[in-house]
Amino acid sequence: MKKTLSLRLVLGTLLIFALSSSQSSFAKEEDTALEGTNWQLQNMKVLGGFLFTPEDPSLYRLNFRTENRLTGTSDCNTISGYYFQESTGFRFEPFVTTRKLCSPGSLHNNLVLILKDVNAIEFRGGKMYMTNGEDGVELEFEARGF
Repeated sequence: MKKTLSLRLVLGTLLIFALSSSQSSFAKEEDTALEGTNWQLQNMKVLGGFLFTPEDPSLYRLNFRTENRLTGTSDCNTISGYYFQESTGFRFEPFVTTRKLCSPGSLHNNLVLILKDVNAIEFRGGKMYMTNGEDGVELEFEARGF
């Protein structure tokens, strides 16, 4: 009888803990709405695990506007288009940039190639991580108030 009571107590405690955890994760999802936020590139991990850090991160920005509009800069180029944040993933559609030739060392070409294939987004520790879900390619952004 005591074992059954103890088991029920443990299971009840675990159930309460699980429910409280799921409620806090729902709150976190609400906190990750992109509309009205601005992000600056911190690092870019490309195929093969190579990590690139922009010399001037302020040149690489994504601005999420109302009605799912996207604006931003990628070194000497501008970015525009639309974004869709869904329960099953994330995507940009359409996604366009100007085609200016930036200075040597620019991360523009790699950034644009990765952004066009982004299909997943995650928020950890106040940063946003975008991936294509394959190959270990990842973009790390930090929130900025532009």
